[in-house]
Amino acid sequence: MTTLPPPPTIGADGTIETDVVIVGAGLAGLYAALELPDGTDIVVVDKGTPGRSGSSPWAQGGMAVALGPDDSPALHLADTLRAGDGLCDPAAVHVLATEAPARVQHLLRLGTRFDRIPGREDSLDPADLHLAREGGQTVSRSVHTADATGAEMVRVLRAAATPRVSRLPAAAIRLAGEPHGQVTGVWATDADGRLLLVRARAVLLATGGCGGLFAATTNPDNATGDGVALAHLAGAAVRDLEFVQFHPTGLAVGESWRFLLTEALRGAGATLHAADGTRFMPALHPDAELAPRHVVAAAILAQSGGSAFLDATAIPAEQLHDEFPTVVAGAAQHGFDLTTERVPVTPAAHYMVGGIRTDLDGRTSLAGLFAAGEVASTGLHGANRMAGNSLAEALVFGRRAALAMADLLGTPLGDAGPPPTFDDADAGDLPDLRRRLRQAVWHGAGPVRSRAGLDELGDHLVSLATELGGTGGDGAVARTAAMVSHDPEVNELRRAVHVADLIRSSARLRDESRGGHVRTDSPAARTDWQDVHVERIRPPS
Repeated sequence: MTTLPPPPTIGADGTIETDVVIVGAGLAGLYAALELPDGTDIVVVDKGTPGRSGSSPWAQGGMAVALGPDDSPALHLADTLRAGDGLCDPAAVHVLATEAPARVQHLLRLGTRFDRIPGREDSLDPADLHLAREGGQTVSRSVHTADATGAEMVRVLRAAATPRVSRLPAAAIRLAGEPHGQVTGVWATDADGRLLLVRARAVLLATGGCGGLFAATTNPDNATGDGVALAHLAGAAVRDLEFVQFHPTGLAVGESWRFLLTEALRGAGATLHAADGTRFMPALHPDAELAPRHVVAAAILAQSGGSAFLDATAIPAEQLHDEFPTVVAGAAQHGFDLTTERVPVTPAAHYMVGGIRTDLDGRTSLAGLFAAGEVASTGLHGANRMAGNSLAEALVFGRRAALAMADLLGTPLGDAGPPPTFDDADAGDLPDLRRRLRQAVWHGAGPVRSRAGLDELGDHLVSLATELGGTGGDGAVARTAAMVSHDPEVNELRRAVHVADLIRSSARLRDESRGGHVRTDSPAARTDWQDVHVERIRPPS
C-alpha cells in the first residue's frame, strides 16, 4: 500500500503558510524535499493521482553517471555536448557530470535496487553496478533497475520524503506575489473548485514536461507544460521551447499514448529496419541505432509511412525477459512478441528540452521562484537531451535548488497580492478541444516543422483559445491562459494552449534545423544561430 503524506493545515480563509511549496511530485520535487534542511515545513501541491508522480515512474531507461572503468566525467561531458548540438551550457554539463556519482551513492544508501554485475548483487559499491548503454553515449553509462528505473527511484524517494512533507491535492493556477516581482506562494484550486493560497518563502516548480500537448506521446495526458505557463504568465523568462525531444521508438499502436520501447534495447543489440527489412541506421551515423535521438527519429520519419521496425530477436530471450521485463510485457499486451518478431515503431513526444530559465542553483529570473527537473532550462541539454541525463538532472539540480532555497528559510512571508478573479465562461466540449489541440500541435510543431505549418498552428491556437472563453484578437492566447476557472480541466487546457503557442512561436523564430527542432524549409543548422537561445518574457500587464 502506498503511504501518502498528511494534508497541510488550511485556515478558515483557505490559506496555508509554509516554508517551501513544491509544485509537482516527481523525482526533482521529491529529491529537493529530501535535501532541504531538517525541520523545513514543506507543502507539495500535486494535481496528479495520489501515489503517482507524473512521468517519473514511466522512465524505463537509466540514470547517466560516469562510473564505468572506460568512462569519466570528462567523457560524459563530451557526449552531452555532442548530443546538445551546439547549444549546451558547458558549466551546466560539468555540474551534472561531476555531481551525478554522489547522487547515485546517496540512492544506494537509501536502498535503491539498481541492477548489479552478476555475483555482486549485495554490493553497495557503485563500481559493481551494471551499466546499460543508451543513445548518444559512447560507452555504457546508465545505472538502471531492469527497464523500470524511474519507478524504482520514485519508490525510494517517495518513502524517504513522505515524512518530511504535507501533500495538497490541488491544481496550481497562479503564482502569488506582484507581477514580475517577488514570488511569495501559489494560488490553487482543489477538486471542488475552492480557491486556496499557499504562502511560502520559496516556490519550486517541478511540474515535468509537455508531451500531453502532442497527439503521439510517451507522457501522461496531464503533462501539459503547467509550470512553464505559470512562470511565463508571472513574468519569468522561459527559453529554448522550440526544442522538444521525440523518442524514436514508441510502439506504433493506439491513438495518442505510445508504449515506450527503451533505448537500452538498442544498446543491447536491437536494430532498426525499413519495411523491406533493410537496416538503415549504419549508413546514416557512425553510432548507428545509438546515434542521438533526433538523428534516429528523423531517420525513422524518413521511412515509408514515417515508421520503421525494431528487431530485438538477436537478443537472447532469457536476457530480454531478465533485463527488459516491462518492455516484453507491454509489447505482449499489444499483441507482439519481442523475442520472435519485429515490432512497428514511430517517434513520439517524450521530453521538453527547453523550459523555465534557471541558473545552476534553480533560481529563475523572479526572486523567490525556483525550478528543477524537466520544467527547467539549465542549459544542460542544449538542442537535444542525451539519454539518461534526465534522471541525473532531477537529482543533481533538485538538490542544488534545495540548497539555494534553504537560504530563504529565515525570511518573512511576503504579500500574496490580489487573489485571482474567476471567469467561468462556457468552454464547450473539453475532450474534443483537447483532442483537437493535440492533433494541431502534432501536425504543426511535431517532429517535422515548416513556417507554413507553424503559421497554420497559430491560427488553430487562437481559435481554441476563443472557444475556451477568450476574446480573440492579438494576444488572445496569453489573455485566455491568464483567465481562471473553477474547473481545473478548463484551466489546464487554457494553459496548454498557451504553452503550445510558446513552442510554436519559438520554433518559427528559429529559422534552421538543430537538434530536436527540424524545419523542412530550413533543413540545415546555421552558424548565425550557433549559441543563440530563444528567450520569452511576458511584458508586465
